[in-house]
Amino acid sequence: MKSLRLFFFFLLSLVAVTAVLSLIMPVKQKLERTITIKAPAAVVFEQLAKLENFNTWAAWNQQDSTVKHTISGTDGTVGAVTTWTGSPEISGDGRMEIVSIEPGKKIVHAITFIKPKKGKAGSFFTLNESNGVSSVIWNFEMDTPRPWNIFNLFYSMDEQMGKDFEKGLAALKTIVEKTTATATSQKIYEVMPMNFPATTYAVVRQQVKWSDITSFFAQHFQILYNDAGKNNAVQGAPTGLYYVWDEKNQQADMAAAIPVSSGISFENTIIRLTDITASKAVYVNYYGAYDKTEDAYKSIDKYLADNKLKQKFPVIEQYITDPATEKDTANWLTKIIFLVE
Repeated sequence: MKSLRLFFFFLLSLVAVTAVLSLIMPVKQKLERTITIKAPAAVVFEQLAKLENFNTWAAWNQQDSTVKHTISGTDGTVGAVTTWTGSPEISGDGRMEIVSIEPGKKIVHAITFIKPKKGKAGSFFTLNESNGVSSVIWNFEMDTPRPWNIFNLFYSMDEQMGKDFEKGLAALKTIVEKTTATATSQKIYEVMPMNFPATTYAVVRQQVKWSDITSFFAQHFQILYNDAGKNNAVQGAPTGLYYVWDEKNQQADMAAAIPVSSGISFENTIIRLTDITASKAVYVNYYGAYDKTEDAYKSIDKYLADNKLKQKFPVIEQYITDPATEKDTANWLTKIIFLVE
């Protein structure tokens, strides 16, 4: 009987101690990590804002090859949600929602863990910039409601998960700084306005794989010049006309073309006449190899966006320099023309 009473008092004491500890222990566990990134806050924020990007560099997603994500809503805006399902030992199932955004400064996520254990958490990214360098503070808070908060005595989220947060921020830093370095190395070309004259072209138009463009031009420019030369109809430099540039299938709807006098006819049935009407346009004088024009095109795209101009097709490339007489590609002049309205 005495032993029973002692056991009862022990249980009572245990309950009392548990209740007291539950009252005085915090109901959240918190974690904070910081990293410095050599990029403006606006650039870092652009990477942080989208859930798709977060899913790419978050460390635990890299550890779980089975994890699958879905995104609903407009990514990068308040209300967008990403859900995930993966290995119970690593990712489990859950959802994360963007609940607050201060552009360039702060992003707040609400996280719900569904399996294998239910729970709620908050994730906060805060950005500060000084002299073009940004610090990113990642705060994470996990709810540990009473009475389960007493286990905070035995488990430190900071110690157990801190390394994963550090790895995630390191991956973020690598992505942003690599992107910034690429953007910084981009060559800026002067974009100039012009009035493109009405022009008649003799063309051979086909769907051409990107890898076959050089051979396509070599074959069909020869055909065009042979036939046009018989009529003394050539009016200018060989030209590429690009109607569609298909990134997905890596092919182009394009034409090998030469400007000719109007009203002539050709013996070769693959040659057609195409009229491009007079139009406002912008152009870049690009010197270099034909496959290195990306920065010139980006300069034109930016000019169109900045000046709110709408592009018309085709894109016109005039190949001013003859590679047969000039062997140094650095001296090859291509006039890249965008028709606009």
